Amino acid sequence: MAKRDSILKKLAKWCSPERKKTQNQPAREASMDLMRLDAAEWLARNAAGAAHTPPPPQRKGPERTAGDSPEGRRPDAETSDNAERIGAMNVSDFEAHAGSAAVMDIRTPPDVVDQVNVIAKAMTEDIWQEIVESLPGSPDEVRAIRLQLADHGWCDLLVGFVLVLEKFGKAVDTVPEKAKKLIVEAIRRSSKQEKRTQLTEVVVGMIVDKAWGAFKAVAIAQSPVLGVLANDELLRNLRMLAVFICPAPEKHEEVRNHAVDPLVKDACGYVSAEAKEWLGKQFDQWIERVEGQGERGGASEPGHTAEPQVARTSLK
Repeated sequence: MAKRDSILKKLAKWCSPERKKTQNQPAREASMDLMRLDAAEWLARNAAGAAHTPPPPQRKGPERTAGDSPEGRRPDAETSDNAERIGAMNVSDFEAHAGSAAVMDIRTPPDVVDQVNVIAKAMTEDIWQEIVESLPGSPDEVRAIRLQLADHGWCDLLVGFVLVLEKFGKAVDTVPEKAKKLIVEAIRRSSKQEKRTQLTEVVVGMIVDKAWGAFKAVAIAQSPVLGVLANDELLRNLRMLAVFICPAPEKHEEVRNHAVDPLVKDACGYVSAEAKEWLGKQFDQWIERVEGQGERGGASEPGHTAEPQVARTSLK
């Protein structure tokens, strides 16, 4: 598990007693990367039919070096060689971690890698060109919109979908059309929206309309993969996709609250006790949960052996 070992070494270095602040940006990035690695490994194990067995050998994928910014985890839109994809949803992290298990026959129940891939494809390849052609303004204005959409716009869109399913708690085909307004509001009220001046209500409304239409079409009729899913499964898939495509979950409050947090709290074991401990060290919202586990002797999720406790450091 070379990648896991690398992340843990960085965490040990950035949280050493010699440092004045044990809560710091590099350690936050690394603890979130550890959580994302856990989720990707869970997907791969599930696709292999062994969701509760030890993780398989590490899959190859891009890895940041110490000092890189969170946004450095994926190519910068300004310097991307593929100009036509600027602003499109980027699922490269998911594909790198779990891609080896993604090409499989559709089963009942379908494996979760297929499920996440279908959702991602429905809101990228299937609608991206249509969105680009519908964007208002001059070429420079359209480019600005595309760049700002790449600035946490897609993960905010997925958070909006999560909020809709949480609110209505029913099959996708019975969710009312007014739900689109909730998704628009999720994007427009995001903590990341202040710098996205080109993502006006009209622009966001158009994007949400096309994305929600594509999502419903896939979930209801076009794909047997999603047609048999329960609401909880669909929520899990949307949350995982939001976590994987977010440029920097540690800096995105809405993704942490509506995607990372439910996955951390879920008893299915998407996130290891080790990753939860590090998240508790770096993010105040998970401190009580980690300390509560410590008082119970480090109890972990059902089906998992409790992992050794990492020495706690003071939180500033």
